[in-house]
Amino acid sequence: MNNLVDFFSIVSISQMLMAIALLASHWGKAQSLRLYVLFMACAILHVSDLLLEPQDPPAIFNLLFYAGNNALPGIFWLVSLSIFGEQIQIKRWHYVIASLTLLIPMSVLSLETLFSFSLQDFDAIAGLARYGALALELTLVVHALVTVGKYWDSDLVQRRRYIRGGVIGAAALYIFLVIVIEQLLKLTWPGLALLEVLSLTLIVSCVNLSLFQLSSTSIFEPHQTQRVEIEAHSIASPELNGIVNAMEQDKLYRQEGLTITLFAKTLGIHEYKLRALINGELSFRNFNDFLNHYRIDEVTKMLAIKHQKPLPVLTLALESGFRSLSSFNKAFKDKHGVTPTEYRKRAHKAD
Repeated sequence: MNNLVDFFSIVSISQMLMAIALLASHWGKAQSLRLYVLFMACAILHVSDLLLEPQDPPAIFNLLFYAGNNALPGIFWLVSLSIFGEQIQIKRWHYVIASLTLLIPMSVLSLETLFSFSLQDFDAIAGLARYGALALELTLVVHALVTVGKYWDSDLVQRRRYIRGGVIGAAALYIFLVIVIEQLLKLTWPGLALLEVLSLTLIVSCVNLSLFQLSSTSIFEPHQTQRVEIEAHSIASPELNGIVNAMEQDKLYRQEGLTITLFAKTLGIHEYKLRALINGELSFRNFNDFLNHYRIDEVTKMLAIKHQKPLPVLTLALESGFRSLSSFNKAFKDKHGVTPTEYRKRAHKAD
């Protein structure tokens, strides 16, 4: 049994090292890519802990394994947000929450070492720390899956969407099972280690295979503002003309909660056809980018109109279809390189 555990542990570690090696050369291209590399590094520490469990490794290795295991759920959550949450700008508080999966157990370990006591001697405090940390980890895993579902339809590239969902879904399932089976239920079945490492090997192999079928960085592409001239393509076909007219004349981008499914029903076009047109003909890779193109265009024009100057930026943003000022400011700055307020000042200064 131990020989099989060792074999599949080595195979999974080799797969993850290969992923890190291939992605490392693209380190500066996307935040999601860097977080995924860090996630793989933590996963390697997790598997190494299984591999060396029968032995007695030095204290420094035990500390690294402990840190890697506890950091895994938090980094996984950040990876999920960065890959699927194109409209989510990862901020410092995201990193703070993610770091708690590591900081809480490490703080307990440090206090026990420093003051030479065991938290297990204090049942209430030990239970609060243990189950509080587990609740946080499970919450982050569930929220990662919710993020996948929320932004699933937004990605217009179907193959990439399925690969992204597979990567996050498989990793979430594994982490969830490890937390529940090992840490919460504390099952001690002899074949559990083999089942765990075999599952991880299959997941990592499938992830790597699908990951590099597209390209080494395809699922980690950074968010880019669309700058194509849509009007130049509007006469290519009746369907494409209908898409552009729905935006420019009917201004459907203002409709709250507009999804690509609802948009397809409104136009009377099959959803797969609509995705192909927006992505293939108009070169948008994300449905929200497509909507925001028109929203930003409308607000940009309004900001330049002199008699509209008294209107607050928030009012213009909400009327154009944005749900919050923060998402509007981010999208506007991505396109123009300045904030809406600064853009308005410059526009009226030129008058």
